[in-house]
Amino acid sequence: MLFLAFGMPAAPEWIFIGILALILFGPKKLPELAKGLGKALGEIQKAKEDFHREITGVPPMPKIEPPQGLQSTTAETAPPSEIGATPASAAQPVSPQEKK
Repeated sequence: MLFLAFGMPAAPEWIFIGILALILFGPKKLPELAKGLGKALGEIQKAKEDFHREITGVPPMPKIEPPQGLQSTTAETAPPSEIGATPASAAQPVSPQEKK
């Protein structure tokens, strides 16, 4: 609990922790340790979500996959020239006299 009294470590502390881990475990073992730590944190998160669902009685949300083969025109996939572009007919309003 003493750690929580001082707050989260800043950049110099993280650098020191990283160097210390490199010295203790070596460069070949660190990726394996990080992978194991990531899996453990994922399992903890899953157990926490399952416990929360059991306590609150909320059923789990089904995972819905997007249909294959459909392309969206979002900012990630659309070329920069198409983002924010409007068709020429929508760009200029049509007056009532032009409709006749």
